[in-house]
Amino acid sequence: MTKKHSNQPHGTNDLVEKILLDKNEVFADVLNGFIFNGQQVIKPKMLANTNTLSYYKANGKIHSQDRDVAKLLTIGKKKVVISLVGIENQTRPDKNMPARVMNYDAAAYRYQLTKSKNLYPVLTLVVYYGKEAWNYSRNLLGSVNMKKLPEEMRPLISDYEIKAFYRISDLSAKELDQRFKSAFFCLAEYFIQTNAGEEYHPSAKELSVEDIMLLLDMMNALSGTHAFDELIKELEKRDKNEVTTMTEVMPQFIQVKLDRAKKETTDEVTAKVTEKVTKEVTKETTEKVTRDHLINILNTTNLTPDGAMDLLGIPEADRPMYKDLLKKTGDYHD
Repeated sequence: MTKKHSNQPHGTNDLVEKILLDKNEVFADVLNGFIFNGQQVIKPKMLANTNTLSYYKANGKIHSQDRDVAKLLTIGKKKVVISLVGIENQTRPDKNMPARVMNYDAAAYRYQLTKSKNLYPVLTLVVYYGKEAWNYSRNLLGSVNMKKLPEEMRPLISDYEIKAFYRISDLSAKELDQRFKSAFFCLAEYFIQTNAGEEYHPSAKELSVEDIMLLLDMMNALSGTHAFDELIKELEKRDKNEVTTMTEVMPQFIQVKLDRAKKETTDEVTAKVTEKVTKEVTKETTEKVTRDHLINILNTTNLTPDGAMDLLGIPEADRPMYKDLLKKTGDYHD
């Protein structure tokens, strides 16, 4: 059963990263875009849902591992399975990625062995959205310490390679337009632009409101922000099947952000002015009260101004100021 837009909080990475790609048309678009350079080889109807969760035993305990999203690739009216394909989203380089992919693939093969003696191939695509270069090896042995192993044994150690590795920022705008047709186009476009240090300026690609919400959810999750939460809330008021574009909804959103920023700036300036005025008023009031106390003491005792200030505990550094105040009122003379 296809997952639908959840009512859980937006930006929950493990959830939203799966929902957009779990749509067959988007999953097929990713395969066609990366593997077949945009040719429409994989049709959405060729994809079927499968379990993404697998289990393994370690240290006497049962552990689970969950792929981001996976589909069975089928052919014919009888839906004969010819492959299991998984997609893993990465926002940061991970030196252990080859081992992780190997674990996912091995679990899929292990599951097949419990069902049949005939195995179908398992393929895992790693889609990297990050800005920094992926400087880790994409081969298992590239991250394994072999230095202490006898040289004779080293060639016997099996390797495992991530062959389907795709970095979003390696795509040009022209390639992007040629390869992707679904909402994934806008997701890739967003990371290509922002990774280059540019502001996001979306293309006028027509999408349903539901797809735009799923897209914005995933942009939030992969970028680690809640930048688009308010826009998602606004879109939730619309018909989910309405067709629109990011170029139509983004200007409204940007204006809201500008208005809020302006208000926050105004509020901040007002707060600082109020704080400054308050401090000035407090300082002025304190000085007036202290001066009045000094005058009262001088009028009712035989103390000198310094003696009166000693009584009030006025610091030496402040005394010249109070003497000037007393001079102005005629209550002190040198």
